Amino acid sequence: MNREGKVIGTKYTKGTTNTSQCLLDPAYATARTYKWEPKPDAPETQIGTITINFKLGE
Repeated sequence: MNREGKVIGTKYTKGTTNTSQCLLDPAYATARTYKWEPKPDAPETQIGTITINFKLGE
């Protein structure tokens, strides 16, 4: 994320049990919709995690 609280990049991390593109694409799209409080004095780039759980049948 950046100082404005916008997600500027996405990637899956260790622990991912399924790296099928049909799951990664919607997960990345969901992550990009997140917005945090702006913090002008924060580092230019910050790293955080979002956990997205997919369930069969939903």
